[in-house]
Amino acid sequence: MIFAVRGHYERELTYLRHFISPGMVVVDGGANCGIYSVAAGRLAGPSGRVIAFEPGAETFSVLRRNIHLNHLTNVRAYCAALSDKDGTARLYHHKHGPNSFSLALPKNAVIDSEEVVTRTLDEVIREEGIDRVGLIKLDVEGAEELALRGAAQVTAHSHPTIIFEVNAAAAKQLSLAPSGAWDLLRTWGYRFFFLTKSGDLGALDEPPTTHDITNVIAVHRRHWK
Repeated sequence: MIFAVRGHYERELTYLRHFISPGMVVVDGGANCGIYSVAAGRLAGPSGRVIAFEPGAETFSVLRRNIHLNHLTNVRAYCAALSDKDGTARLYHHKHGPNSFSLALPKNAVIDSEEVVTRTLDEVIREEGIDRVGLIKLDVEGAEELALRGAAQVTAHSHPTIIFEVNAAAAKQLSLAPSGAWDLLRTWGYRFFFLTKSGDLGALDEPPTTHDITNVIAVHRRHWK
């Protein structure tokens, strides 16, 4: 599956080899069917670990199946949404596709909803007995700020590289600032980049202002070259 779509998927997927080294712990927030989780599992190797989070029950079953099909014993999947507190929430399915979910009630037609578990990354990492996290990928439909607030201890301790989606419209539906994740990471000492069409890192001085959904790469000042 990764081989089939990688050239037509997010550019960050093909750039993962620059971020992940053998033995690293990687977090995949909003794992969906597991494209990033499977790639990260291969790159981290047997001595590394991937902790994947996918709240949608049907999509989570596909995620687990893909982990099994790829024989990845180093990937652990949680049927949960990353947030700023442990608890429960409604996950809304909307008309964009069979795996289009959001914790915010969408403006367009709702197909269905389900109650899901919410977890903080800080608590899960503590439970897993993990000492250090090297990379966090967040694609949680506007809830990136909430997921980061629930990962404050992990971020302060490990200073992981963070790939996060900027989805201003979805953030607004959750009553969050469109640049909330960016602003929070900036106060934590992060600098921001994007992947150019040529596959290089380009610096970002301001958060994306377009209505397009895009990915931003955040690198802590301790890792600046």
